[in-house]
Amino acid sequence: MGTDRRPRGTARSIISLGHLAVGGATLVFAGAMIVSGRAPNAELDGVLLGLGLLLAVAATLFTCMALLALRRAHEGRGGVLPLILSIVELVVGGALAAAAAIAVQGYGAFEPWRSPLLLPSALLVALGLAGLGLEVVARRPELH
Repeated sequence: MGTDRRPRGTARSIISLGHLAVGGATLVFAGAMIVSGRAPNAELDGVLLGLGLLLAVAATLFTCMALLALRRAHEGRGGVLPLILSIVELVVGGALAAAAAIAVQGYGAFEPWRSPLLLPSALLVALGLAGLGLEVVARRPELH
């Protein structure tokens, strides 16, 4: 039984690092939106700046929660936080996948690899499913 707990803790740490990477990438993307929205020749200055600031607040909150989840994973405590992060990633990944499917329809031919949303949506869905699977298995009552 002692060997079963160690791989689960390692997997939880790896998935928590993935949550942290998602938060960091979102902060970088929000920063790019803010910078491009403040450019003197930006046509959508108000839209990009406002959405960038909103995304930066959400990304900061997500990153702080991911740091807390990573700290708890190293201490061996789970909690509900990794489950929430995985659900958020799964929902956002699904929304990006739907946006990619809509964008692909405008290409004329079915070429989903041309969409820049394909890789982020696939990674978010994969990380969300992996985290969700791990948390569901961890919360399952053990039958002896």
